[in-house]
Amino acid sequence: MTAETTAATPLALNDLPMPEHRDTAWRILHDHGRLIELDNGFAATRPDIVEAVLKNPEIFSSKEAFDSLGSPIPLVPIAFDPPEQTRYRRILQPFFSPRAIRPLEPELRRQVIELIEPIAERGACDFIADLSGKFPIQVFLTLFGLPLGMRDQFIVWKDAILEMSDASSAGVQEASQDGMRKAGELFLYLSDLVRERRGVAGQDILSQLLTAEGEDALTDNEAIGLCFLFILAGLDTVMDALGFGMERLARNPDRRQEIVDNPSIIPAAIEELVRLDPPAPFVPRVTTRETVLDGHLLPKGTRVTNLLAVANRDEDGRPEPYEINFQRGDNPHVSFGIGVHRCLGSHLARLEMRIVYEEWHRRIPDYRIADGSTPRVKWPRGTIGLKSLDLVIGK
Repeated sequence: MTAETTAATPLALNDLPMPEHRDTAWRILHDHGRLIELDNGFAATRPDIVEAVLKNPEIFSSKEAFDSLGSPIPLVPIAFDPPEQTRYRRILQPFFSPRAIRPLEPELRRQVIELIEPIAERGACDFIADLSGKFPIQVFLTLFGLPLGMRDQFIVWKDAILEMSDASSAGVQEASQDGMRKAGELFLYLSDLVRERRGVAGQDILSQLLTAEGEDALTDNEAIGLCFLFILAGLDTVMDALGFGMERLARNPDRRQEIVDNPSIIPAAIEELVRLDPPAPFVPRVTTRETVLDGHLLPKGTRVTNLLAVANRDEDGRPEPYEINFQRGDNPHVSFGIGVHRCLGSHLARLEMRIVYEEWHRRIPDYRIADGSTPRVKWPRGTIGLKSLDLVIGK
């Protein structure tokens, strides 16, 4: 392999037509090259390069990439590399296995139905504000044993903090005064919560983590960092995946009818919809030493952004990658990441999406985007999603 550097003009992610034409933006990036130079580093657009980066944390560090995410303490476990990350993963994994989250389904289904039924009665909604923006917060509150009445407060905290993010780096560049104030409020709340739960038996995840002893015991800062991670990385991602999925279904009535006629296809539909719109399409890493990647010599400290949505559209072995096809069968994608940092909450996210799609289409089989409404992507931002999705019930 001959190391070389690119002479092309660096591409600015912020200039992409993402707000209204995200598929076009992904196509532009795909056609730009395999490893493309950005105004703040490089971007990997092919599955083999993404795999090479994400499976080699000793060269491509997650810790350094997330140092600027805006949390007053490191986020557990994504802001760590092995071997520290390995310990956190071992401690947390049992709480997010399919077996562990399955008992949550009846309560989460009840909550979803409670959100959907008023929408069906009204005949219209903003799907983001009325459902997908609320349900993941309620899931977090349920998991951590907090009252659902705190949902709206957590939405305020989350939204203010995430407004500080920048799409090109998946992190904070210039922290707004309001965002920093909200981050401080959340930190104080979580600090008090951890102190209150320490050593107190309970069925929620946080209580169980805080009663662990020995090498599995988490410090207060580690437990707070875990909570911050859930809020900053685990709530908007599900909201955005659901919003994008419902927008595609609203625009593709034939695919929607497949779900209505055969709900058993929903797991396959989720994989296809998530393939097209990964919950977190930009996954950053920073090189720990000089290295060669796909023929390019990268100095130490180079930022490499893995473009998961682009990698998922690679045509090798996948015909018509920009089309929605629930009949693909085996449908490998990198939307939940790969390697040691593969999304810890992927099973929970799939459960949330499955419940929403099942209960929505059971009650609301026909819906469309409201006349005069144009769903727009929040951009630039580290995690992208629709600002709103105005739906009208019926044809």
